[in-house]
Amino acid sequence: MIIDTRSVPCIGVRGPRGYDGAKKLVGRKRVALVDAEGHVLALAVVPANVQDRDTLPALDDGKEPWPSLRLAIRDGAFTAGRCQEWCNLHGMRHRVVEKGPDQRGFVALERRWLVERTLGWLSHGGGLLRERAGRLDVATGRLACVASLMAANALNNPA
Repeated sequence: MIIDTRSVPCIGVRGPRGYDGAKKLVGRKRVALVDAEGHVLALAVVPANVQDRDTLPALDDGKEPWPSLRLAIRDGAFTAGRCQEWCNLHGMRHRVVEKGPDQRGFVALERRWLVERTLGWLSHGGGLLRERAGRLDVATGRLACVASLMAANALNNPA
């Protein structure tokens, strides 16, 4: 399982939103968990001012959804104790994938491209480049609909 987030701007939205200082935008943060093939396992939408390490509880819905997954790959933003506690709660080992100290600029990190690709497909393919829903549950539902359409399309058109 690979974990990552992406911040998107809110346009004309009155609901919860926040300022992401790293991206310098007012909006929301989309949290995605994907499997080793890039299929969406869980999605959540939170205000953009929420730290990455604090977004994982938003993915829980009270049941054990991933009994067969044993490894969580995450980037440096998920290194705090709360993420480790979440992985331990779900019985997963976790590994942080970061750039080396001598690497500069863009570097494709191991397996992280899968979640980046999936977040890109959700944004571009579903017409969700900007957040327009007023409520977080509606925004999450729209993402889930696009993810379902992507999965159905993948089943219908195998590569």
